[in-house]
Amino acid sequence: MRRSLIGAAAALTLVVLAGTESAAPAAVPHHHGSSVAGTYSTGADHAWQPAPTVSPDAPADTTVVVDPSSARQKYSGIGFSLDETSVSNLWKLTPAKREEAVRLLVDPKTGAGLNRFRLTIGSPDLIEHLPFWSEDDLPAGVTDDFQVKHFSIQRDIDLHIVDTIKLIQRYNPKATFFASAWSAPAWMKTNNRFTGEVALKPGSTTDYYQVGKLRDDCIDVFARYYVKFVQAYARHGIRVDALTLLNEPGMDVVYPAMDIDVAQQQKLALAIKKALHKAGLNTGLYVHDFNFWDWRDPNSTATKNYYRIFDDAPDGSVTGRQVLNATDAVAFHPYWGDPKVMRDAFEQTGKPVHMTETSDLSAATILNYFRLDASSYVLWAQATDQDGGTLHWTPARDNNVDWDEVAATTKWPDRLVKVNTTTRGIVEAPTISQCVI
Repeated sequence: MRRSLIGAAAALTLVVLAGTESAAPAAVPHHHGSSVAGTYSTGADHAWQPAPTVSPDAPADTTVVVDPSSARQKYSGIGFSLDETSVSNLWKLTPAKREEAVRLLVDPKTGAGLNRFRLTIGSPDLIEHLPFWSEDDLPAGVTDDFQVKHFSIQRDIDLHIVDTIKLIQRYNPKATFFASAWSAPAWMKTNNRFTGEVALKPGSTTDYYQVGKLRDDCIDVFARYYVKFVQAYARHGIRVDALTLLNEPGMDVVYPAMDIDVAQQQKLALAIKKALHKAGLNTGLYVHDFNFWDWRDPNSTATKNYYRIFDDAPDGSVTGRQVLNATDAVAFHPYWGDPKVMRDAFEQTGKPVHMTETSDLSAATILNYFRLDASSYVLWAQATDQDGGTLHWTPARDNNVDWDEVAATTKWPDRLVKVNTTTRGIVEAPTISQCVI
């Protein structure tokens, strides 16, 4: 059953990725003696519907022709984030159960074959163990580190993030990894604070903005910080094939976050590419890494309209063409806005688009996003304990939040893997239907 589901979904994905503007119900070739079921859509505006179950002995009433010369986007994978909370829960399992869970998730022959994974550069917005951290936190008495001498991924090692990646690589050697930062180290920011800091917009009692911005004199050093991360992981046999510019820039939250406006995004994109080239690295760069709504929304005056990163800078310092040349993809999150902007971005820029963070396990959503030109689909924070986790995450706009109280009350149930911390076993083992691959 597991393999037939994988085979059917894989074939269906092929149609989605290689198809033209519309597709019809397809009879999927399969091995003799089994039947094949699937879903289909006749276009981006149409819901996915069940296709008739097909027996290999029955005559096919539909033929799908794939034309390689008109291929659409390149498929990069489906997977999940290796955030500190998820990794922490995996390491509450016994070694045998941990291997079983990872195998079920990533093994392409006996498991789901998940193969695209998101790393975090320093602490993300969701962690189990305080404090939040960057990869260049300074010792007492030191106020800056423009040479990035204090950079270290030791926290990543101590928290078993590197060990988990190695385990994934054992069961799926073709797995690939990209990375995102939620904030620059505190000393690179205008407010010298790694976690977010919010303030009300002038004249408003409900709308906030992110106070902490990247210092203009730290754009180049932040780029070198990224390069240091790629190099540090490479020394452990882990290739980071892409970086996102910044996770959700300007998000008005108090967990780790930072603002980089369009002008800084342009300069940072060029600085990252320059630093990668100088280091002899061909690591890709994804811009945006935020919601559909924040890329473009013609019906709103509040959207950040980050598509403007490809416009010429008003002061003439950067051209849109330079930024476009430095960009390898546009990354999206699905929490606000119309997913059709993925197709718009793909067609307007000629760059791949990626779904780099989502919690939607619906097969219809996954297939629809690929239909809208996404090249990958990556889930966020998919391992928890039987109680929904110990999570230092909050939507509250409170600069003096009590993080211990947050941990006692914030729970995220119904993730892909659920761990029983008493028995050190799997309460809910990952299944192919959950993974939708």
